[in-house]
Amino acid sequence: MHKLIRKLLGKLNIMFALVLMMMASGLGTVSYVLASATSNLTQTINAGSLATDILDASYVTVGSPTVAMSVKTFSFSCLSGGSASAGTFGTASQVIYVQNPDAADNGWTLTLAASSPAANWTSAGTSMDFNDPTSSGCTDGADADSLKGQMTVDPSVGTLAVGQCSTCATTNVTKGSSNAFNESTVDSITLLTGAAGSDDIGDWKLTGVSIKQTIPAEQPAASDYNISLTLTATAS
Repeated sequence: MHKLIRKLLGKLNIMFALVLMMMASGLGTVSYVLASATSNLTQTINAGSLATDILDASYVTVGSPTVAMSVKTFSFSCLSGGSASAGTFGTASQVIYVQNPDAADNGWTLTLAASSPAANWTSAGTSMDFNDPTSSGCTDGADADSLKGQMTVDPSVGTLAVGQCSTCATTNVTKGSSNAFNESTVDSITLLTGAAGSDDIGDWKLTGVSIKQTIPAEQPAASDYNISLTLTATAS
């Protein structure tokens, strides 16, 4: 009888030990389960800046862009109208470029201006005005520099096209009209206007803008007259 009881107790101890081992094993497994195997990555793409530049055919900035005006011969009479010196601003290798990478959703303007209304065409020892409207630059006006000459810019004859953007259009982007610099009255000339309805993300290029410069009578001969003009893109 005692032997039978001892055998039963031995079997119960073995079963109890197995149950404890199974419970311990299960608890150990739960302690190693991870909350998630997925990582959440975040990234931000900021809107760019409204900008303008002179680029080549590969959309690389041109280091020193230039416009070569037509050569004229010394004259005792004023060279204006069809006789004025002429040039083309914006060519296949020097494109006028403006980009709006979601920076000016209400529209923008692209303008051209000299560094100062008091700037002049300059050469060694002589100068010529670019914004005296008196007789279209043929005679001196009331400005302080006593120089003659006037420049006219006509973007309306240019060619407007989309730049690198594959989904953009020229819709609601318009070319400016012909205008002449007039000191303190017209100090900048609008080349392009992007209305509020134009693409909020886009880029455009302009070529073939006409530039004419009236040359006053008896303007001294020189091969290096020059003046710098600057493009500016402004959000509306």
